Amino acid sequence: MYVVLIAVFFLSMALVYCIPVSWIQGNVEKSLAVMKTEGERPMYAFYRHSAIVDNHTDMLMYESLIANRDYYNPIQASVSINQYPRYWHGYQVALRPLTVIFQVQELRYLGMLLFYLLFFWSAWLIAEKTRPVCAMFYVLTIASGYLVAVTTCFQYLTTFYVLFGAVIFLLSGYGTDRPLNLMLYFFVVGMVENFFDFLTYPIITLGIPLILLLWMRVRDERMDLPGNFIFMFKASVSWGLGYALTWVAKWGITVVVLGVRYFWRTMSVIQYRLQGSEEEPLDRIGTIQRNLKAWMNVQDAGIISWSRVVLVILVMALLLTVWKKLKDWQTISAYLPILFTASYPYIWYLVMSNHSQIHYWYTYRAQLVAMFGGLIFIQGILKEDSSETVHEREA
Repeated sequence: MYVVLIAVFFLSMALVYCIPVSWIQGNVEKSLAVMKTEGERPMYAFYRHSAIVDNHTDMLMYESLIANRDYYNPIQASVSINQYPRYWHGYQVALRPLTVIFQVQELRYLGMLLFYLLFFWSAWLIAEKTRPVCAMFYVLTIASGYLVAVTTCFQYLTTFYVLFGAVIFLLSGYGTDRPLNLMLYFFVVGMVENFFDFLTYPIITLGIPLILLLWMRVRDERMDLPGNFIFMFKASVSWGLGYALTWVAKWGITVVVLGVRYFWRTMSVIQYRLQGSEEEPLDRIGTIQRNLKAWMNVQDAGIISWSRVVLVILVMALLLTVWKKLKDWQTISAYLPILFTASYPYIWYLVMSNHSQIHYWYTYRAQLVAMFGGLIFIQGILKEDSSETVHEREA
């Protein structure tokens, strides 16, 4: 599967760069003019960092549609991406052919329609395969990512497309006569995400499907804590391998096609992302704070009153416990890996601290995993009404 997908990624990129530049030149120039008029990072509606539209990256995407080296053949152009070879830039597989016909305004509209189509389809499947309340939590979680900005920015859309596609594929095949190979599933999701991702918030493509599976495993198989923890670990490693090895493959292809010097450029960037620099030293705790404030719609100089946040959470948890009552400890412990999965965004921030502290105004969306995991965990550990239990058994 790894070899097949790498071949598909490489060949698809090379094929779209066979499209003559003359076919797309006009629409590229008009689209760039529109985005330059809007500005590199316009804010819509909320006028907070949370709602910034990343026109800067979208303009890079459009500029990369036309190779900046006249002597490049399609393979070299598709690997170089205007001297930006460390990413796959898989969005070009759709963007370059569509630009033959459409300009950016029209593609934004089509992108928005596809986003909501896949979003509602995945939510409907969650309601059907789990519970309507889980689908409500899913919709609430995704909506907290400021969709007014997401649906008008190609940079933001691709990871959500991968997430929605992963959820749809997972739930369409879950519980059928042909069971999924779930470790292979997570490996492939990691690969596909790396192909399209521009290092935005890739962890949501692991966290949200994994949380759904952990919940369903307890419901369907009465899995205990060790069983679910081992499953969580294996799934996370599978996704991580798919994501990392797809990146490594791109670096290897770059060396073969463009030369060794590009490999060392990539290594220097990786070192910078992991260790920071004198001008931009790492502040791992500050990175988490920045991303939290962006998600909570707090202005950059604002202060989050942690004591009040913790108090509100504790009061709500107490009220729910008194009203609904908790399930037995064995069931509660089986759901604990969901809480561990909910911490993945903050582990990501600690590891990828440099990137996350600079680009916090969109990396904060990784915390959708934390919100979804927390809500699903609370729903799982509270006792259901007897009518709900009977309905689930009949289904």
